[in-house]
Amino acid sequence: MASANPHTAPVRTATPWHLWPIGLFFLLLNAIGAYDYIETHTHNAEYFARQGYGPEQIAYFTDYPVVPLVFWTINIAAGLVTAALLLFRSRRGVFAAATATISQLCLQAVSFGFMDRWSTLGPRLGLFDIGVLVLTALLWWYCRTMRDKGVLH
Repeated sequence: MASANPHTAPVRTATPWHLWPIGLFFLLLNAIGAYDYIETHTHNAEYFARQGYGPEQIAYFTDYPVVPLVFWTINIAAGLVTAALLLFRSRRGVFAAATATISQLCLQAVSFGFMDRWSTLGPRLGLFDIGVLVLTALLWWYCRTMRDKGVLH
């Protein structure tokens, strides 16, 4: 449990077993996201073919606007940092998880609301993106809970 007095050091709690699979899962999930980010921004034709993207989907990523690109970049970086900080039991993971969640929410608002992501990339990818947003928000909640219990220091 965390110390009640904000001026004293929090009491450290043993690492629960679930922190490791959760941290590793999110490290893997965000590493896959980083791979996707790199492949789409280098316009890798083989990658696009493996994804089953046609000319419309490739064009979607060819001239990607700056605003969603900034949100996407922040989301990828913050997601990787969050997973690493969680595995190192750092309370800074809470801020990184908040950053990842908020940037992903902004990215989805822009891409679904203004870039026609749903009809261009299809419902499968759209639902996947929404699922990842929900998982990222749950990770933020998990990090806050672990911080409040004294697991993250």
